[in-house]
Amino acid sequence: MAKTPKKPTAKKPSARPARGLGKGLSALMADVAPAVKNNTPPPAQSGKSASPEKTAPISGAVLAAQYIPIAQLERNPAQPRRYFDPAKLDDLTRSIKEKGVLQPILARPIIKSGAKAVAGYQIVAGERRWQAAMKAGLDQIPVMVKELSDQEVLEIGVVENVQRANLNPIEEAQAYKALSDEFGRRQEDIANAVGKSRSHVANMMRLLTLPTRAQDLLAQGKLSAGHARAVISAPDPAALAEMIVQKDLSVREAEAMMRRLKKGEPLRAPAETKSADIRQVEKTLTDQIGLKIDLNHKNPNGKLVIHYKTAEQLEDLIKRLPKGFE
Repeated sequence: MAKTPKKPTAKKPSARPARGLGKGLSALMADVAPAVKNNTPPPAQSGKSASPEKTAPISGAVLAAQYIPIAQLERNPAQPRRYFDPAKLDDLTRSIKEKGVLQPILARPIIKSGAKAVAGYQIVAGERRWQAAMKAGLDQIPVMVKELSDQEVLEIGVVENVQRANLNPIEEAQAYKALSDEFGRRQEDIANAVGKSRSHVANMMRLLTLPTRAQDLLAQGKLSAGHARAVISAPDPAALAEMIVQKDLSVREAEAMMRRLKKGEPLRAPAETKSADIRQVEKTLTDQIGLKIDLNHKNPNGKLVIHYKTAEQLEDLIKRLPKGFE
């Protein structure tokens, strides 16, 4: 007698919840290479571009890049990244002038209420490339267009910038707070998406409790995250932040000062610790170079600062450096 074939058993659904944050980012970014490869740019990346009808959201696993006029693109006001290094932006501009935009940006279509046609495109990822392309004088830029919700746009922006270390500490903290406040994301969810620990996310968000002046110094890079941890615990965070910047205190010195302040001691800069040997080295270098030298040696490392007052002094210094430096 023939055996009755067994019915296939259904697989049990996985008990592991899907990650809500940034779940589509890796897939979108992975599609960049084939998108560029399969879309040959027009000569000099200028001239007429594809019509808006041809740049509608594309379904399927791979998003094809379309060349869209730069004038039709606009930045996202909720973009986590606020500061773009001018020097690095200039470097990217020069590269784009020579080689074009090698990686498409990601954007979503803007459709005004009641309208059927696409009114423009809002940048989701790649604003720096867009800015550099405008500075380079391009008329068009390769774009992958996808319909995304406000939440997805913010999540992609946060994940992309954090993973690429593009955000300063305050921008990163503000992005985490936006995900938490606007979309109810837990710190654990955010941490999983950006590849950080939950404590890291919590500590970054605590930075937003700092006084405005201290936050500004942190965003400008004049204070490090290590400094901020000492400042945030001080009785007068703003005063300690200013002292750190003025006296160029190390994190260890800032922590020691914070402990003294907690004991009720007055805010006072650490005593000068430069030895006679260090001062002699500074004098010798100053005499040889012709510019003021500051040497802060804290065994086993330190910092050597060369002060100049004019661009001519800097150019003269560079000319005297070994060939190949420029």
